[in-house]
Amino acid sequence: MKYFFIVNPNSGNAKHEISIEFLQSKFSPKDEIILKETAYQFHAKELVQEAIVQNADVVVACGGDGTINEVASALVHTAIHFGIIPAGSGNGLAANLGIPKDINKAIEIIKNSAVRKMDVGRVEDKYFFSNLGFGIDADIIHSYEQNQKRTITGYVDASVKTLMNYKSKLFRLYIDDVIIEKNFYYLFCSNSNIAGYGISFTPNADLSDGLLDLLMIEDLDVFEQFYFSVLVLAKKIDLMNKARYKQVKKFTIESLEDTEISYQLDGEFQTTNSLKVKVEVLPNALNIIY
Repeated sequence: MKYFFIVNPNSGNAKHEISIEFLQSKFSPKDEIILKETAYQFHAKELVQEAIVQNADVVVACGGDGTINEVASALVHTAIHFGIIPAGSGNGLAANLGIPKDINKAIEIIKNSAVRKMDVGRVEDKYFFSNLGFGIDADIIHSYEQNQKRTITGYVDASVKTLMNYKSKLFRLYIDDVIIEKNFYYLFCSNSNIAGYGISFTPNADLSDGLLDLLMIEDLDVFEQFYFSVLVLAKKIDLMNKARYKQVKKFTIESLEDTEISYQLDGEFQTTNSLKVKVEVLPNALNIIY
């Protein structure tokens, strides 16, 4: 087997020490081990192309959600098997898959576990594997990226700062033959059941059901915002009257405020040049080891 490891040396707390010698000690001498480190944004996608040219059997992303997204995006609709060693801060997809942060245990999963098909979400020309968020979710991630603390504390700080100044946004959603037009406080689309740091907005989401889980929450007052936060921690969002939950294969979202749509995609803030974007699921589009 040829294993191609793509390591982000700056992910998370950057305390992991994954070397070629370490990896070779964990695999059979018959296995070929290749290690490449990312040096800049989107470098991981370029390295995946190297792995494809070199006929790798398995490509492993070693990093956080951003690195995992980059590597997995380049493997969609290929026959190559995808492995994860979570070394970031949020680790939402890895948590959903039951892949531990312990490097040795994660390697054992890569060596010995089954390869399964999983669904992939797509928005515009980008893929997401864990979740996609509009409205306040996007603003929180934008604030979080500007914070030096890429930890749960940093995420809470970003959330509090955003909550203090956030105003709901007017969106129009096209879902099947239904049009929903409201001021939305929160719009969250998930492929996995964990968003990161163990937080779950869609606890019933399934990575292989051919559907995306869409959470829609209307405008909230200050008390309702606090109540929403409590229900998130308790994984009981379904108790909120203003929360609508729907499983979808695709939908379109349109901004009615003459401002270009922005969103967070697997924990990374993204901007667009459009007032309308389409979101859809690609069933069984990635071969993942877990």
